[in-house]
Amino acid sequence: MPARPYRELRVGQRDRHHATSMDGNNSRWFSQRVDHFSDSPETWMQRYFVNETFFRMGSGPVFLCVGGEGPPMTEQVVVTGENHCALMVHLARIHGALILALEHRYYGESHPRKDLSVENMRFLSSRQALEDIASFHSHIRSAFAISSKQRWITFGGSYPGMLAAWSHAKFPHLFHAAVSSSAPVQAILNMKGYNNVVASDFADETLGGSMLCLNTIKGAFAQVGEYLLSYEGRRYLKTRFSVCGGDDVLEDIKNRALFAETLSDPLIPQSNDPSCTSPLCDIRRQCKFLTDQSLGKPLDRLVAMMDSVRDGSCLDTDYQMMLAGLQDIKISEDRTDRTWFYQTCTEFGFYQTCDPDSRCPFVSSPHLNNVYFSTDMCKVVFNMSFEKTAEFVRESNNEYGGLNLQSYNIIFVNGGADPWKSQSMLHPSNAYVQTVMVKGASHHFWTHPELPTDSTEVKHARRIIAQFVRDVLAQKASHSERSRAADVLT
Repeated sequence: MPARPYRELRVGQRDRHHATSMDGNNSRWFSQRVDHFSDSPETWMQRYFVNETFFRMGSGPVFLCVGGEGPPMTEQVVVTGENHCALMVHLARIHGALILALEHRYYGESHPRKDLSVENMRFLSSRQALEDIASFHSHIRSAFAISSKQRWITFGGSYPGMLAAWSHAKFPHLFHAAVSSSAPVQAILNMKGYNNVVASDFADETLGGSMLCLNTIKGAFAQVGEYLLSYEGRRYLKTRFSVCGGDDVLEDIKNRALFAETLSDPLIPQSNDPSCTSPLCDIRRQCKFLTDQSLGKPLDRLVAMMDSVRDGSCLDTDYQMMLAGLQDIKISEDRTDRTWFYQTCTEFGFYQTCDPDSRCPFVSSPHLNNVYFSTDMCKVVFNMSFEKTAEFVRESNNEYGGLNLQSYNIIFVNGGADPWKSQSMLHPSNAYVQTVMVKGASHHFWTHPELPTDSTEVKHARRIIAQFVRDVLAQKASHSERSRAADVLT
């Protein structure tokens, strides 16, 4: 899940007014309803992926990798699992499972409409996506002659992890269990908790951080905040950080907010990977750099870090240009900024702020990166008021239960270093839900392909998930399932 929902990288874009390529060994297409909540018969073609290599026809279970907002799935998702579902593919070999992956509507090549106008995106929601999953279940049962005794398990990480859990909770008669990784199931408008976790990560010595590192970051950003208060200070920052545009580019308050936020971009530990090799690629390397007094004062070190990650280019803080990108309605498989931002405005919020009453280590004074910085964009891009977005967030939690989700046969796995854990299920909501905390791990790191450098904790998490899958597949038939469901719902 992107840390900044409105600022996805847009590299190698190409227009795709509709899905056209329907060939390939593992990719297939089926007819899906555009709107599951009306009587309209209109349909579109949704892409999915299948691997029958290990499938025990007539008796094997079905493992479904749920698609989401990105990165885009390829045919390899059912072969290697990619970063989405590598553990699922490994477990499928053991259990003789049919391997499936379903692309989410409005992402990848699965588009119900020819463009991304607001009118055409009204069918983009998690509710529609869950109905897609249920409809897909029916299609696969027919196509592969799957019996009611062959159990389905959904897998997903981040937003797909949310959908994996909700699909089982909503359709327990279709999906026997769910493995939900790093899933922020509690929607929230102002997600202060995200940067609170970021602060803890940079102070955590087991991750390569330290209190010295955290205080260096806080000191550098506090000085940035002081400079932002005056015209002379803003001119100074413009020069020091090689900001794109004219001398007065930071006189626009929205540009200032984007500037303050952009400076924190390299310091987002949700993808922290201790096995990485490039400079400044994880907390340990970043903290070693930022605590190097030979580079000058804390602000000098932040400038040096930004110089390193910019690689000679100027620092882009043009708010209007960013808005123009979000208002582009062309479809591109490689671009998810407009679609995912739409879902944050209409369902989830998840806006990472830097409020003065939080532990955010970045610029909190002046208070530029507040919740209105994001919700104002909802208004400009989608004509969605602050009040409406807040209402949608409340409705999502009412619909799904948030952290009080009542279901069974779900395992929620979260990383100790993942800022998204602030909105995730860390404690079981009932006796039939299991939670696991993977110490030191980042955003659903255990769903990635195995590496020799994987931590002991990540390896242990995979073993726990494997045991969960064995246990739910071994459960005796429907009587026990009905009993659990009755207990949960009463």
